[in-house]
Amino acid sequence: MIKMKKIVFVLLAISWVTLSLSQRVKSPPAMPKAIERPSLSKSDLRKLKLLEDTLHQLSNSMTYDTLLSVRKTSCYAFIPKLVTALRINNSFYYRFDSLETVSIIYPDDSTFRILTWQLVFPGGNFRYYGVIQMRSAKMKIFPLFDMRDTLGYQSQLITTKDNWYGCLYYNVIEKQAGNKAIYTLFGFEAADILTRRKVVDVLTFNNQGEPRFGDPIFCFKYNDSTRVKLLDTLTRFFIEYKSSAPTVLNYDRDMEMIVFDHVAPPDEKAKGATFSYVPDGTYEGFVWLNDHWNWVEKVFTFAINENDKPKRQPQLPKDGDPR
Repeated sequence: MIKMKKIVFVLLAISWVTLSLSQRVKSPPAMPKAIERPSLSKSDLRKLKLLEDTLHQLSNSMTYDTLLSVRKTSCYAFIPKLVTALRINNSFYYRFDSLETVSIIYPDDSTFRILTWQLVFPGGNFRYYGVIQMRSAKMKIFPLFDMRDTLGYQSQLITTKDNWYGCLYYNVIEKQAGNKAIYTLFGFEAADILTRRKVVDVLTFNNQGEPRFGDPIFCFKYNDSTRVKLLDTLTRFFIEYKSSAPTVLNYDRDMEMIVFDHVAPPDEKAKGATFSYVPDGTYEGFVWLNDHWNWVEKVFTFAINENDKPKRQPQLPKDGDPR
């Protein structure tokens, strides 16, 4: 009995000490609440898996089949089947991982996702398709209609879902400009059989929650006479190059900036013929400053008397520079 009392006392003492310490030691700040992820019902999960199997077959067929008629039929069948899948409650949380020929990207805040894919036509022509799905229990989507062929000077336009500059998106990053979320999109476009483009576009949502593409936030100046670009602020940015040239344009999270290849003609005679442009081994970029993407002429500099090791140090715009 006495032994039992001692055990109880020790336990009470330990509890009291623990409580006292917990009151003295400052608790770490509370972690932000994770976004609750609604679960799919077993019935809906089965439906989505079956639909994904069909979508997987159609997406492969619309991409790889050698007959245009089969590619078109598969693409046109893919669209309503995808809408059927997205109509299922909480389908936003189903990832469709088997759709290897459909690009699916999410911003860091996961408020939406964008699905894009392409259809190849004879002569190296492409048509792009896409849809924005918002994070919600009930389906909320914005189909995207590729209208590149009808657009004027695309670098100066603000567009909507109905006249989208079509491409395959492969990355998205989020920035804040005041209380406004700015989503920077990175895309690939097969312009024709000879030419490829990498595109940096901007996605915002208006007060009605509808998507808008393009924003005059790209500030830069080119002294390179091979390019028809002057001091300006553009709504989206392109690099255009030879179809067989491996070219980089993406966001570098370590450097916290957009980095891209400087592309140039192989010789003087080819100036302006962008289908012949290839990377010349130098890199340019954009850095986020004052709610704009500001052009950086040279991303990498080289050290002297330090074993010639390259430094990952961008040459940022100077004070007073109009960039």
